[in-house]
Amino acid sequence: MGYDASTSNVENEIALISRIIIMNKDDMRKNYIGREQALVKHTILKTYLQRLFMIIGQGKADVINYVDCFSGPWEAEDEKLEDTSIGISLRIMSECKKSLNIAPFKRDIKFRALYIEKNPKAFAKLKTFLSNNPYPEIETQCLHGDYTELLPEIVDWCKGQFTFFFVDPKGWQKVVGAKTMQPLLELNKSEFLINMMYGFINRFVKLEHHADDMIELFAEVPTFTNETPEERRRHLLSLYRQNIKKNFGGRTSFVAVEKPGVERVHYFLVYLTRSSIGIKVFKEAAEKMEDVQRISQYKVKLRKQLAKSPIDDLFGGQAEMQIDKLECKDNKLEAREYILNKLSKGALKIDYDIWADWLEESDLYPSDFQVAIKELYKEGLVENLDYNVGKRRTKLIHPDWPNKSERWKLV
Repeated sequence: MGYDASTSNVENEIALISRIIIMNKDDMRKNYIGREQALVKHTILKTYLQRLFMIIGQGKADVINYVDCFSGPWEAEDEKLEDTSIGISLRIMSECKKSLNIAPFKRDIKFRALYIEKNPKAFAKLKTFLSNNPYPEIETQCLHGDYTELLPEIVDWCKGQFTFFFVDPKGWQKVVGAKTMQPLLELNKSEFLINMMYGFINRFVKLEHHADDMIELFAEVPTFTNETPEERRRHLLSLYRQNIKKNFGGRTSFVAVEKPGVERVHYFLVYLTRSSIGIKVFKEAAEKMEDVQRISQYKVKLRKQLAKSPIDDLFGGQAEMQIDKLECKDNKLEAREYILNKLSKGALKIDYDIWADWLEESDLYPSDFQVAIKELYKEGLVENLDYNVGKRRTKLIHPDWPNKSERWKLV
């Protein structure tokens, strides 16, 4: 996965980031210095939660639940915990509740949040924070203990209402496997964002004494011969998604979070939903996260450069700043091939289900498909049978439910 950008844009961005780091001491993201992966993770959490809660709130639900199975707080620099999943989730729920309560929605949705933490010190801080809850309009509760030992209490707390689970452990053994999570996966009205700690899992996957752990995650002990690191990542992620999807009974997607300053996958955030629109919304949020991740990587690299060299050397014209560029991948070719293959079987009506299939099956984003089909249309290789898409500037594909969906075919 990567980001398609021109060299000039990348260079301009480096110059901009240089000025931000040196001159702007009040940067809102200063609390994430040294923990840029948390910024990336929190970006997708808040971007997706906002859209999810607004969509669910406009439906038939009267109650929306949020459960954080490993809430912390950990390494929080802000006393208000605004740089933690706790503060982010409460703020998003409060904003959505207020928005849904006024025109045009006028819906009084009850938001509830459950925070679980095992570490005594962190739990004490959590409990103190919630006792002075800055968002009293949100019903909150906290539980002290291992979430895997509190599953009956968690299920009971959900009360059959729609619940979003954020499962973000520091470890990986018997915490995010399908067998462990089964009581939660069986809940009908639920979605999940799960941190699959790939860096740790990859390190131990070949060790015999971790065979049971691998079966828990993948339903088998993975074997490898001469696979590349990329092939290895894809295989392990695919096995995990297949296993947990089988037990969940819905759809899965993911985003990769890299180690700060290193182009290596640190962990995968795996998303579970039973909604086609959910996949669409998640991938749109994930695409925004990629922008944040790309810029964060440049910031880390630049900060290392600044630590090694005086500012005068970097910006005085006597020496040229050298920062390794992130590897950029043009996804258009892959998206073109994917679309041509799908349309080779005949005209295809692209509704929400088909669109979700494309996003779930591939590692591509909505904009990748939109850019690719625009090129194919301009080249006269594809056409829309139901609408003159020449009137559309960017998004030529408009997924909808079957009665309004449009058909595409090869020319």
